[in-house]
Amino acid sequence: MNLMNNKVTERISVFLKKCGIPDMFLVRFAGLYFIVSGINLILAKSDDQNAVTMWKEFIADSSFTANMLWVALGFVLLSVFHYFTEKKFHIADALTLFSGVLLFSLSLMWRNDNYYLCIGVAAVAVVFISYLMGKINHDRFEKLPSWAAGAIVFTTAAVVTIFVSVTTIAKHRCFGTSCFDFGIFVQMFHSMAEDLTAVTSCERDKLLSHFYVHASYIYYALVPFYALFPNENTLFIAQAILSMGGVIPLFLLAKKHKYEGLSLVAACMIYIFYSGLVAPCYYDFHENAFLPTILMWLLYAMDQRKLVLFYLMSVLVCIVKEDAPLYVICIALFFLFDEKTVKRFHGVIITCLAVVYFILITNWLTEYGDGQMMTSSRLGDLTTDPEAGFGGIVKNVLVNPSYFFSLFVQEQTLLFFLQTMIPLLFLPFMTKKIHRFMLIIPYVIMNLVIGAGYRYAADIGYQYIFGPSCLLIYMAILNCKDMERERRNTLATVSAVVSMITVFSLVSGRISHFENYRDKKDYYRNLEACLDTVPRDAAVISNTWFLPHIADRKEVYIFDKNDFVKEGEDTYTALKDMDRYDFYVLSRRDENTNLAIPYLEEAGYTVFNETENFIVIYVSPDYQFAE
Repeated sequence: MNLMNNKVTERISVFLKKCGIPDMFLVRFAGLYFIVSGINLILAKSDDQNAVTMWKEFIADSSFTANMLWVALGFVLLSVFHYFTEKKFHIADALTLFSGVLLFSLSLMWRNDNYYLCIGVAAVAVVFISYLMGKINHDRFEKLPSWAAGAIVFTTAAVVTIFVSVTTIAKHRCFGTSCFDFGIFVQMFHSMAEDLTAVTSCERDKLLSHFYVHASYIYYALVPFYALFPNENTLFIAQAILSMGGVIPLFLLAKKHKYEGLSLVAACMIYIFYSGLVAPCYYDFHENAFLPTILMWLLYAMDQRKLVLFYLMSVLVCIVKEDAPLYVICIALFFLFDEKTVKRFHGVIITCLAVVYFILITNWLTEYGDGQMMTSSRLGDLTTDPEAGFGGIVKNVLVNPSYFFSLFVQEQTLLFFLQTMIPLLFLPFMTKKIHRFMLIIPYVIMNLVIGAGYRYAADIGYQYIFGPSCLLIYMAILNCKDMERERRNTLATVSAVVSMITVFSLVSGRISHFENYRDKKDYYRNLEACLDTVPRDAAVISNTWFLPHIADRKEVYIFDKNDFVKEGEDTYTALKDMDRYDFYVLSRRDENTNLAIPYLEEAGYTVFNETENFIVIYVSPDYQFAE
């Protein structure tokens, strides 16, 4: 009897083992559970039901029995598949858990910008993906050919580029962009396409080259494209392409550092879905968007010791902005300590050239341009005398380093620190090679230190994180490479998943811009048509939200409280410089409009065009229309 029982037990054990039980039991069950839960979330969101804020209604509309039956059915099917297939096909369970965790996490965070919930969801994903990576055969996943990995990576990058382009363009078409920081660049590129001067009038309320404000000569690289397609949308598309363009050198870098198959794809996915490269695209348009592509090529050139490319990319980085030489200095110093041959001398040369350019350009801006104002606004917490320039700031830091260190992480920058480091699993800090921390200096200075007083620098939604993101990702790739294979693959994969979850939380809600424009297309087109009636040769003063749509002209100015003659705290007696403007383009929803209309009508301005309850355009009695 005992012998018979043993044989039955043995047969059952063999049968279960061929079905992948108990070895893959938890992987299979958890994967199916997450898939069913993810599908339920998708169905609920299609009915505008939020499973978190409307959790009681969600439970009432869900069937526990049905959910468990679906899980059980899937479990049986996967068990049968496992039983009848060869070992090389036994990746179905791993794919089920991986796709299940992704489906559930991304469905939950879709259009849900609760970052603290995002951290919780990411923590759950980390646990299950880490467990899964310990169960799989890493050799099998590394056999994915490079061409296939490249196809996955570049297709994904293209999808993200299209999503960002479409949604940022839709935001603009829905009048979601303002003079700062988009109208100034529309006017600047119009000027550059006309005569290469980069002159604006709306940026400082006078005709002035933008290069007296920022030394962003890299903009000339976009002029040929803007001249071919002279439209605001060109800038949004260019920015999306530039932010994702760095994935090409990153792919090459990861391959050179022996990332293969799944880990190669994962390393690139970290970049593609890194919130510091996607979220800033939604704050209109900036020169910093050039940094991801150029910096990644610079890092590739430095890493692979391609010296000609190293010098070329260093020059291009320097002309992105007056503070961009800091990236070159830090990368060149890293190269100096990392390289053990005579080539390290090039690190000295590039460092010296970048320092000299940085000093010259900041001094020039301070003396002839707007550098003093920019220094006081960005680095006000580190300066006692704005006229002392950057040299004064360096002196203050050296005299009182304790205050400088106190600015690294404050309460207002802590959330930003988590948003930038959690997707990377804090990998930039996981190294014993001290010289690698040279690469984290721009992040510390440009984001954490400056962000302590200038809050935009420590906000994931602004352009100041574009450049530091690239260096942080490169550090993560380097530090991860130094680990043994299984741990490297696990950390790269988990980091990619967390990056996806994070960017879905921060950015997926932007799809509302597209939906808004799609649903009200005729309304927004009528607004555009009204603005298009303003002659191109006219000098215009405009509400900030309308200005980007009419900035393709020589003179356009922003209309605000500064355009009134003020007596007392809240008393206005007239409009300033009325003879300066041919047209006033105003918003009925702006309180300044109601203040301005009596003065305009008293001066003989008449309504030129308007839309119901929104746009009203006044024309000067002295304006001569072209025949």
